[in-house]
Amino acid sequence: MDARCADAMLYNGRIVTFDGGKKTVRAVAVADGRIIALGTNDEMRKSAPRGCDKLDLGGKTVVPGFIDAHTHFVQMGVDSLNVDLSSAKSLDHALSLMKHGAATTPNGEWVIGTNYRDSSWEHSRFITRKDLDDCCPDHPAVAHRICGHLSSVNTKGIDEACITEDTPGVELSPSGQLTGIVTEAAVAKLRAATAPDEAKEHKGLRFAVRRAHSLGVTSVQDNGEMDHFRLYREAEKKGKLGVRVWFNTPSENLDTLRRIGSPTGLGSEWLKLGGVKIFCDGALGARTAALSEPFADDPGNKGMLVHPVKAMEHMAWSAEEEGIQLVIHAIGDEGIEVAIKSVERALSRTRRKDHRHRIEHLELPNPDHLRRMRKHGMIASMQPNFVGEWSGIDGMYSDRLGAERACRCNPFKDVLDAKVRLVFGSDCMPFSPLYGIASAVNATFPCQQLSAERAFASYTKEAAYASFEEKLKGTVSVGKVADLAVLSDDPFRDPGALVSTSVIKTIVGGRVVFDRSKRRGARSVGR
Repeated sequence: MDARCADAMLYNGRIVTFDGGKKTVRAVAVADGRIIALGTNDEMRKSAPRGCDKLDLGGKTVVPGFIDAHTHFVQMGVDSLNVDLSSAKSLDHALSLMKHGAATTPNGEWVIGTNYRDSSWEHSRFITRKDLDDCCPDHPAVAHRICGHLSSVNTKGIDEACITEDTPGVELSPSGQLTGIVTEAAVAKLRAATAPDEAKEHKGLRFAVRRAHSLGVTSVQDNGEMDHFRLYREAEKKGKLGVRVWFNTPSENLDTLRRIGSPTGLGSEWLKLGGVKIFCDGALGARTAALSEPFADDPGNKGMLVHPVKAMEHMAWSAEEEGIQLVIHAIGDEGIEVAIKSVERALSRTRRKDHRHRIEHLELPNPDHLRRMRKHGMIASMQPNFVGEWSGIDGMYSDRLGAERACRCNPFKDVLDAKVRLVFGSDCMPFSPLYGIASAVNATFPCQQLSAERAFASYTKEAAYASFEEKLKGTVSVGKVADLAVLSDDPFRDPGALVSTSVIKTIVGGRVVFDRSKRRGARSVGR
């Protein structure tokens, strides 16, 4: 098929293909949502049929649509409907936002705050039960820390969620009283107690899709709850999904996947069942990541493993036996060791090659970890925006880990130099590929620093590989879906421009779904 069959043509751009040696082209021809030809402006214009829609790119740089390889997409949308604490500059500011939220919430209903960033406050500490009792006296209230591994809850919320001194993950004062600070299993209990209804989830998904389009994100690899998959299916049936979704199933559903024989990759080009998401450890911000040496700011604490080692190994084998991709959350060096060893032992029994098992986050690997990941074909799924948020001499990483470990945290360059496949996602902290790419390119420490080309590849071509979809998307190539992001500047010629670069148009399946100049919904580029 060539441009003579096109129903749309995009021309006069600097289109970076990421497809082998053919780095850039000027024009792309599209038919039925797929790319059918690439070439110069003259080639495409001469071949394009009469009536073909034409979009002048105005000389702008175009890249494949971003694929966010680690999201909590529906949850991000739902969180936008709650009290957003991400902008709070201090503890008092966060509590004032919660108080305002309480003022607009009927008595007895939950006040839910999301994404508080204590590490950015001058006097950094977690929100407590007493703090929330004072600002939300008539409501059950919870404030979730940005990492998602620690939350703060007031007295009414403790009662409503049936949290006691014996609940795993609660913090107790020296006198044995609940402080309201909870981690891991107790956070999950709070999430269950405050679960949104279906209407709120639908509204949250619509918000998340609009947000994705505004940032050039055309695909997400989501780590959600099983009811989110149902939500995606409903949207897909109505033709309103808007982004392509690779859905990683919670480990609690592993036995169900095994019983029904549901293989990784089952679905359509819009929605596929992905791997199984397993938590190995916690998070650095919450001081629950599993470390071989204690936290610098909590010398008696080495973090935690979410599951006993034998249970991790059993889950890894159960998934591997059925050909299900493993998506393992592991942050601390001890957590990473357990994750890799679990995969190694599973693979020793099957000898399967193209499994594409992944470690999510991989914040504190050592050289031996990377050597073994390369040997076994494991993927590093990392979040460059974490560097932008918490790295540097005075950042949260330095507080939690000390200077020596902090300077080798999130070593993107080391990962690539070890020939481990590196894919990028945001974890929705924040949800913004260009911010993450800029964070990697402008990182503080040499082991983190990437070129713009390598960083973009991890958010496009490599991310498609991580979901077994490299033949469908990830590069601007003939036969692949026409998912594209048009940028305001050219970060390949001037990496310094990354900090001010934005997405001005997003195209999904040949449809302009976002146009910053017009601020309106989707329109077809083709017929």
